[in-house]
Amino acid sequence: MTSNLRLLGATFLARSTSIRALTAFAVSAMVVPSVAAAQDFQNVTASGRIVTTAGAGVPGATVAFQSAAQGFTRTTTTDGGGNYRLPQLPLGTYTVTITATGFTTSTQGGVVLEPDQASNQFSLAAVGETGAADNAAGAAAGGDAIVVTGTRTRTIDFERTTTGTVVNVTEIARQVPVDRSLTAIIRLSPGTSQGDSAFGDLASFSGASVSENQFFVNGLNVTNFRKGLGSTTVPFEFYDTVDIKNGGYPAEFGRATGGFVSATTKSGSNEFHAGAVLSYTPDFLRSDSPNTFRDDNDGDIRESRNAYFYASGPLIKDRLFFYGFYQARHTQQGDGSVTDQRYSERVGDSPYWGGKLDAIIADGHRLEFTYFDTSRTETITNLDYDVTTNQRTLFQSSDVEKFGGKNFVGRYTGTFTEWLTLSAAYGKNKDREVTQSSSDNPYILDQRTGTAQSIGNPTATRTSSFDTREFYRADADIYFNLLGSHHIRGGYDRENLTSDTTSSYNGGVAYTYLTAAAGNRYAPAGTEYVSARTYFNGGVFKTRNEAFYIQDTWSLFNNRLNLSLGVRNDRFTNKNVDGETYYESGDQWGPRLGFTFDPTGDARTKIYGSFGRIFQPVATNTNIRLAGAETDYTRYYQLLGVNADNSPILGQALSFTGGSSACPGSTDANCQLVSDGTATPTEATVSKSLKPQSIDEYIIGGERRLGSRIRVGLYGTYRKLNASLEDAAIDQGVLAYCNREGISGCEDIWTGFHQYVLINPGEAATITLSDPINGEATARTVSFTAEELGYPKARRTYKAITATFNREFDGLWTLNGSYTYAKNRGNIEGGVKSDNGQSDSGLTTDFDQPGFTQGAYGYLPGDRRHNIKLYGAFQVRPWLLIGANFAAVSPRRFGCIGLVPDSVDPFANAYGSAGNFCPIVDGQVSDDNETVLVQRGSVFKSDWNTSTDLTLSFRPQPENRNLTFEVSVFNVFNQKAKIDYDEQGTDDGGAASATYRLPTSYQSPRSARFVARIGF
Repeated sequence: MTSNLRLLGATFLARSTSIRALTAFAVSAMVVPSVAAAQDFQNVTASGRIVTTAGAGVPGATVAFQSAAQGFTRTTTTDGGGNYRLPQLPLGTYTVTITATGFTTSTQGGVVLEPDQASNQFSLAAVGETGAADNAAGAAAGGDAIVVTGTRTRTIDFERTTTGTVVNVTEIARQVPVDRSLTAIIRLSPGTSQGDSAFGDLASFSGASVSENQFFVNGLNVTNFRKGLGSTTVPFEFYDTVDIKNGGYPAEFGRATGGFVSATTKSGSNEFHAGAVLSYTPDFLRSDSPNTFRDDNDGDIRESRNAYFYASGPLIKDRLFFYGFYQARHTQQGDGSVTDQRYSERVGDSPYWGGKLDAIIADGHRLEFTYFDTSRTETITNLDYDVTTNQRTLFQSSDVEKFGGKNFVGRYTGTFTEWLTLSAAYGKNKDREVTQSSSDNPYILDQRTGTAQSIGNPTATRTSSFDTREFYRADADIYFNLLGSHHIRGGYDRENLTSDTTSSYNGGVAYTYLTAAAGNRYAPAGTEYVSARTYFNGGVFKTRNEAFYIQDTWSLFNNRLNLSLGVRNDRFTNKNVDGETYYESGDQWGPRLGFTFDPTGDARTKIYGSFGRIFQPVATNTNIRLAGAETDYTRYYQLLGVNADNSPILGQALSFTGGSSACPGSTDANCQLVSDGTATPTEATVSKSLKPQSIDEYIIGGERRLGSRIRVGLYGTYRKLNASLEDAAIDQGVLAYCNREGISGCEDIWTGFHQYVLINPGEAATITLSDPINGEATARTVSFTAEELGYPKARRTYKAITATFNREFDGLWTLNGSYTYAKNRGNIEGGVKSDNGQSDSGLTTDFDQPGFTQGAYGYLPGDRRHNIKLYGAFQVRPWLLIGANFAAVSPRRFGCIGLVPDSVDPFANAYGSAGNFCPIVDGQVSDDNETVLVQRGSVFKSDWNTSTDLTLSFRPQPENRNLTFEVSVFNVFNQKAKIDYDEQGTDDGGAASATYRLPTSYQSPRSARFVARIGF
């Protein structure tokens, strides 16, 4: 075929000079494969070029990569342009041996292959070339058997358009002060930031909420699929590398409109190793954060002790390897509450254990099996507390919480020829969340004074949730030449998700005590009243996520241009509590297009860009809340007083406009009935025109290698939310429809909270009504316009420019840094809502009622205008290394959350303080002020969050890396930035809040950690 194309090219040469040039490029591209390093969840393709000292390609050279750890060798031969490629090599360190006729054999050790570092160029010296003959003679006289005469130059990966960072966890933990958590590693990546503390220790990527990320370990998806909040805990020392993808990822990776994290774990080698990593974070060296109106931080306790023991080695040399670990743990956390006069102490002692097996069943064929069990139990003890003296006295109650589960994944990878590689994987990920309280007393929140105080059971709910993910995956890599070189990668994966859950309030009810403000719909101004909410939900819910993808990485014009042409098809199927499918997405096609261009031709500079459409699956929390047999109603009574145990003395029932008498135990219209315990008809739960959440992402950037160890880069990112899934009450739309059609009786059914439907806000929706109307036997299906439903389009845009600098460690020093300038605006944060700490992914209050959308557009909680990161290390002496980690993040913007006036939206008003209306003037709230609409993020800002961490690493015997002692100090200057505030401008009754704009959270105070590493 090559000769035919050359003949065809020759025919055209006589006709056009321009066509001559194009043909020459096409022919050369056809026979020269790309210098690129493809990467999947665990492996990379090692690729590059063998050249003479003058830079010409060396054809027919034999290139052998030998694993320094496991001893296996993979061999290939260079093509006519001197290019080589070895697909599906495990990450690690290799020795590369190159032999070619007429050239001196070259061996290069210490060649590290990582996801962003697997492309190299090797030069060979010809026999007889200056220096080569002398070396060869020395070898013949009894010197080394193999002589190193070539050199290695690291080149840029021209197949990768991904932005982010690849972190070698073992090295970074020895060099840089980082917390021993996955989130701390993720925060090293450019543009990532810490999420709201309401959701735990989670990171936000590229303007998305913390619930839109995906996490993989050795190809196993360990993401929390119930709400999307984080992942299964994996012991920090078990990690080997973490590939953090902020954006630009190819079609193989999906289901993440935030970021994608793919980690690999440690494996065994041909040498036996054993050791321990002991870490201690003492409370007595931890400073105190300033107290807040909620928390008495000067009485806090934060202490942890971990002992990680490991052993590894060969079971069969060069063929079968093991790595096993056992981690003993002790964590203690104590928190004093000002408002509740309570001290809660959490203690956990559950160990983690697991390991990995690697089997090389034949050259190019390997099996891997990973197992880890991170089941843990924590006990919470609640005591009476004196905030003045920090004294803990009488026992109140205790809780037992259980988390984690057993996880495993098996994978086969087989390279059958240089042009065909197949892989397959199967695994399970289990997680649980169980909360059991020793007390059956109800949760009580007292808001009568304007400051919320918990005066009942400190634990509101009892839950029992068990989640299981079963997955299958198969992938294929095909390489061929046709008008350039092609790497076709395609595959299919499927996840079967099961959530088994029950949830209810302790004591069967949750009380809130309030004082009515003027205009309150439940009681006259000044009246003390109580809301009593009853909630129960449970059942087994199933979801299926599946996808197939295909991607062609096409190299053209003598390796100067790479085109990445891919597409991914996602399908999501969700079932209700009765096992009926209530949502089926159908085919969701997401193009993934990219390019890289080498403007200088030296494989050390690239300009790149990408476009991708990415879809987010529906969280199973949506199945549970929206498609379950949920019981949820709230009754209102006058509050006559409180009993000795703080439970309410109920007065008369408070009837109100829109109130119902259908709740159990109600005879008056004093109840808001949300759901009555029967499963909503499947067809009435979801809009028939519903589309899954998706974003479009555009990236353009450049990268340059300077010398052998420095990389600099600059890129821009633009992300736009296409559609969002939110549950919305359609009652107002139904009532308007009935009025237009002249149908009576609708107001008796659709009372404002009767029918919640999963819709794409701001788009037309075809919906089956929950109940028949107008005397009909079956429910109607109605097509509503966006205007008739009353909801605007969900919007979120992220615009950013990022500059990066990376200097790899050379035994003396390393330095890495990034700066991101970004803007993040919209009317929805994502799956969660940092404004009020709501974690009901896909079911936040953002679009519950039309009144909540007013004032909702503005700077989102994830808006961080400036994000600066700088970290590195310096080997001061052979026995002493100093590491530092500096971060500075610009302020978050806040608005004012308050009661939506009844005149604006009576149904939104019934939610209490959940809208964007406040009695505010010049940033201060008062009952004397007129209630006005407040735009999101428009009132005040938090502080800059700036922190400097230092570590000292001592090696008593410099030549022995297996004995190291480390001392790390975090937040060395003990800075006390206010990072979160009370954004509630009113209580649920509409009265001005006395705590509005008061800080609720400070940055972590100064603390210290000691680590000892002992190995054999």
